Amino acid sequence: MRAAVLHGIGDLRVEDIPEPAVPDGYVLIRVAYNGICGSDLGVIHTFGVSEVAHPLTGAHGPQVLGHEFSGVVAEVGADVDGIVVGNRVVVQPNYHCGGCARCRDGLEHLCEVVAFHGLSAPGGGLSEFTAVPAANVHVLPDGVSLEQAALVEPLAVTHHAVALAQARPGQFALVIGGGPIGIGTALNLRASGVERILVSEASAPRRAIVEGLGLTVVDPLSADVRTAVHERTDGLGADMVFECAGVAVAVETALASVRARGTVVLLATYKEQVPLNTYALMFSEARVMSSLAYNRDEVATVIERMAAGSYPLDGWVERVPLEMVLEGVADAAAGRRMKVLVEVCGDE
Repeated sequence: MRAAVLHGIGDLRVEDIPEPAVPDGYVLIRVAYNGICGSDLGVIHTFGVSEVAHPLTGAHGPQVLGHEFSGVVAEVGADVDGIVVGNRVVVQPNYHCGGCARCRDGLEHLCEVVAFHGLSAPGGGLSEFTAVPAANVHVLPDGVSLEQAALVEPLAVTHHAVALAQARPGQFALVIGGGPIGIGTALNLRASGVERILVSEASAPRRAIVEGLGLTVVDPLSADVRTAVHERTDGLGADMVFECAGVAVAVETALASVRARGTVVLLATYKEQVPLNTYALMFSEARVMSSLAYNRDEVATVIERMAAGSYPLDGWVERVPLEMVLEGVADAAAGRRMKVLVEVCGDE
């Protein structure tokens, strides 16, 4: 079968690999679509894959990439209930040990040895077939297409962040960064009843896409974001700010724009250590928190919202075939495409 395999930093290859076995408790999925995200780009271009076996999964490089994917169940292993061949499914890619203090405390997504399918576990969604634990599979309702379902994972990431901020109707939210995670955050804010949303994005093509989704956007290169927020909030500042850009200046903007005792949520990943203005925090008593992944209930909520039409795809999602995944990765890294879905086997 064909798969996109990362052999080292900058060394992603589409090649033939053996079809995976299906252990007890696992299902084999014929992958339809797989999204390329910032985590993939970081692994491909900066971090690479470890040659040391992961303590939870035993995985090591070379690594089949892909953790945002949907597909159709092709085979069911022993001891699996509730999933049958032919089910249309989406995969929740995070693995947890179940025994560490965080898992025992109900925070499985923060497991001390957390792993992700397609990043640090055998197999990945950028392959024609992949075997995953049945516990990580969600069967899709009829109202959700396989193409839509490939976006469940990043939308769950942003739903989790919005939930952490305790967003509620009537509040004002600033989203810094109008890429896929910024868009997902804004859509989840809207689905949570928050209508007063301002998105800050420097790229003109991305601003046009954000506006096309019915969102208000400001160019931080030509306008002061803090001023734009304060003009819209009678000088109070944003109730919550979501930092999705991943650069130091964006963190500064977030702290300058949040209201006293407001909330700043960091969703982005940072290639370098970011300085933190502790005096800005002290004099506003703002709460700064980070956000990682999601739990099973949050994934289920995203699927329900998707079935209800909360996540339009028009204008910000583009497809490429598996054999063109290197081009898709390059385009995503350069910002030439917003959200790239790799059509692995498609809807066949």
